[in-house]
Amino acid sequence: MTQTKLRTGLILLIGALGVLQPFSLDPYLANISFIAKDLNVAQALIAQNLTALTLGISFGTVIAGPMSDAIGRRKPILFSLIGYICAALLASSATSVEIFFTGRILQGFFASAAAVIANAMLRDMYEGLLLIKAVGRSMLLMSTSWFIGPIFGSYLQGFTDWRGLGLILAILGAALLILIFFKLPDTMTKEQRTKTTAKDVAKRFGYLIRDRVFLGLIIVQSCISVSLFCYLSVGPFVYDNAYQIDPAQVGIFLSINSVGAYIGSQLGTKLSSKIKPQYALLVALAIGSAAGLVQILTATMNLGFIFYTTTLAIFAIGFGTSVTPILGLAMASHPNEAGTAAAVLAVSGTVATTIAGAYYAILDHNSALGIGFTQAGFMALGIIILFVVVKPKNLEVMK
Repeated sequence: MTQTKLRTGLILLIGALGVLQPFSLDPYLANISFIAKDLNVAQALIAQNLTALTLGISFGTVIAGPMSDAIGRRKPILFSLIGYICAALLASSATSVEIFFTGRILQGFFASAAAVIANAMLRDMYEGLLLIKAVGRSMLLMSTSWFIGPIFGSYLQGFTDWRGLGLILAILGAALLILIFFKLPDTMTKEQRTKTTAKDVAKRFGYLIRDRVFLGLIIVQSCISVSLFCYLSVGPFVYDNAYQIDPAQVGIFLSINSVGAYIGSQLGTKLSSKIKPQYALLVALAIGSAAGLVQILTATMNLGFIFYTTTLAIFAIGFGTSVTPILGLAMASHPNEAGTAAAVLAVSGTVATTIAGAYYAILDHNSALGIGFTQAGFMALGIIILFVVVKPKNLEVMK
């Protein structure tokens, strides 16, 4: 096997690790009412399982990234997959809402740990524009889960239930565990590994936060995440309340919208090599903000269902476009802290969305107004931060 083919295979395998997080999210969205009925609790309570998932994601990323910098990538990934299998089985066998939420937190923890280490492995292998291209190739596999997940959640109801979903996810985790164990080497040598004391970990976090460009990217990532999770949290209710879309069909429309994110992920890679990553990120933010403005018009002028769901797909394009340039820019200047850098970037978004959980609850769930204001406002704020803090003109050219 040639070196090129070997690297391509590793990139795809690394991309496969990223599917656990979206598969832990999207299929559950179409099954909220069934979970609530089975556990005999209100739908609004089960809807907060998204917040539980992001809470687990926050802790998983912040622990896994620095750990992988210290002891290498392979062992933490194997441990994460074993933990994910157990968490999925726990959630699927829950007899109370407390056990269900515990399983969801742990699913988020271990899925995010695998994803953030996977991103760090790409940084071990590549740098500059080659890194962004590698992220784009890994996204070819990972981003398919964005549109397969929701539609799978809807069709799931035809042959099993949400408990069966947990079993399927456990089987997926087991398949990845076997592949990783036999096929994925550690991309970090012992010489590249950092110290393991808590003080040294804190120093690395401090070093990253003091980097003006990295700090700006953290804030931009938070703005994007708040906008995205607003759509995921409130969007399904608007489909139901405003347009009377059956819950079983909601997943289908979420999948169609997510095709936009898949397209955007590749668009971000292409733009990054043509107009520089920072300006590709600007395009992504502009698309998301414009989509929010159209959502506001859709709600205030009663433009109808087609405008609502099409605009969500356009927002998804903007989100997808942001993924590769922001990740590449964040890790580019931190090769020795790639795991920590990927973790801080990821956790900034999940912490922001966890905090925003109460905000999502008070938004209008009967029209696109709340989603529109959130997307237009936060994506526009991201543009401001990009120019004021990151200062794209001053960034070095990535080669």
